[in-house]
Amino acid sequence: MTDTCPACCRRRIPPCAERRRGNQIAHGYRCPGCGHQWATARQLPAYSDIHRRRAGRQTREAA
Repeated sequence: MTDTCPACCRRRIPPCAERRRGNQIAHGYRCPGCGHQWATARQLPAYSDIHRRRAGRQTREAA
């Protein structure tokens, strides 16, 4: 899921870090334009089926 930089409004920035806990997913972002860093936390049930399927996949650490 991409996001928009809250500092310079650059769009479609992909996450550089991801962490899952239960039905919540947190993404860390860093804007390639201005260097601003931020994080978002989302509840997966509030989003589409696609995100719920992703949450069920094994991570590298679990594999």
